[in-house]
Amino acid sequence: MFEVFVSGLAFDILSRSPVVLLKDIGGAGVLPIWIGPNEAAAIALELSGISPKRPLTHDLLKSVLDGFSAQVQKIVVSSLQDNTYYAKFYIKAGENAIFEIDARPSDSIAMALKMNSPIFVADDLRDSLVHFSLSEDSGPGDALGDPMDLKNRLRNIDPEDFGNFSA
Repeated sequence: MFEVFVSGLAFDILSRSPVVLLKDIGGAGVLPIWIGPNEAAAIALELSGISPKRPLTHDLLKSVLDGFSAQVQKIVVSSLQDNTYYAKFYIKAGENAIFEIDARPSDSIAMALKMNSPIFVADDLRDSLVHFSLSEDSGPGDALGDPMDLKNRLRNIDPEDFGNFSA
């Protein structure tokens, strides 16, 4: 498994869907995951540091976990099945209890941002990464090169281009 971070959100005009971009910390690859508009809004709020006037679902879950002194240890985008990505929360409660919970990647990513938890992708999904050229001194906080270049690349690809979608 390899660690990623949320490098941004994009909008695919062909599918009219938001796309969350997970950048490989150790390389120039990006895993784009198409998500819903509500999940994109939750991720955008977390990325911008803006707090909603009233708690959203992810705020509620954070409050519950905090109330039980539990932590989101990590989230893992674990697999791709029938054109759908799957993810898992790993919640640590108490000294030795770790709970693995199935979740959508978009919800998992929003919670990882909210809880300041690391995000990982299963090694099996490495072939789903899209590769971009970055300067040698680029780091995890740097942009993915020219934003228009990224926008054009995303506009001209299908979700099926990101991995093996055969049954």
